[in-house]
Amino acid sequence: MSGTMVILKGLGSDLTGVDGTKLDPSRLTTLEDILKQAFGASTKATVVRRFESKKNVVLQLRIEGKRKAAQTNMVAKLFVTDRFEIELQLLNACHERGPDVPEVLAGKEGVILMSFISGELLVEAINRTFDSGLIDTLVAWYYEYHTLHKLTKGDPKLKNFIYNDGVIFGIDFEESRPGDWMLDIGGIAASLLDTTPVFDKRKRILAWHLLEQYLRLRNETRNHDIDHTFLQTVSSALKETAHWRKDNSLLLLAESVSRFGIPIE
Repeated sequence: MSGTMVILKGLGSDLTGVDGTKLDPSRLTTLEDILKQAFGASTKATVVRRFESKKNVVLQLRIEGKRKAAQTNMVAKLFVTDRFEIELQLLNACHERGPDVPEVLAGKEGVILMSFISGELLVEAINRTFDSGLIDTLVAWYYEYHTLHKLTKGDPKLKNFIYNDGVIFGIDFEESRPGDWMLDIGGIAASLLDTTPVFDKRKRILAWHLLEQYLRLRNETRNHDIDHTFLQTVSSALKETAHWRKDNSLLLLAESVSRFGIPIE
């Protein structure tokens, strides 16, 4: 790091991906170069926090410099994985055409600097309110994404959405790829059910509401085949989360959903 810039104070040393792969040190140099170019060589960037990420290093930065920054709080995503180009392309495409995502301020060589979206994680808003209107807004987000970009978003977790004043912003697009919409909708239903309170009746009702609202946008209605595919997709997503969390109770829940469905009574 050059002496002309104080950067990443408070970063720490544990810069690894989910499999223990260490972050390429050149990513930090790239981030420094991006910030210098945008805000000047005397810029200071302090790490406010490191966001939870299984794969990459994602930081909220507070920017201070002689040049007035349009946004003093930003998010830097430093890729351990090789999915940088996919995420960069999709963030830019979504910002241009929809649905709502953070704005990319710069992106090169495995680093994306983007706007910081204040608000509440969608998972927390739903678990606090059980508001079906939040589900409706999320369904509209997914339908727009699938329709415009002809891809699944991938990594269907409620924590990958931020809710701010009636608007939902999607984050994390590195696992986007061609696939059936049910992978996203069934996966997000599983995420709804596997967070506290787990499998709560109000959330079971919301899971079916999620499916029905998405089908409504597709001008389709529920039938036996759709319900079966939905339940098996939810079960598979729950199993994946159970293995990641090493949670046997969640594994049993996945098996129950596969065999008996998602009751609302």
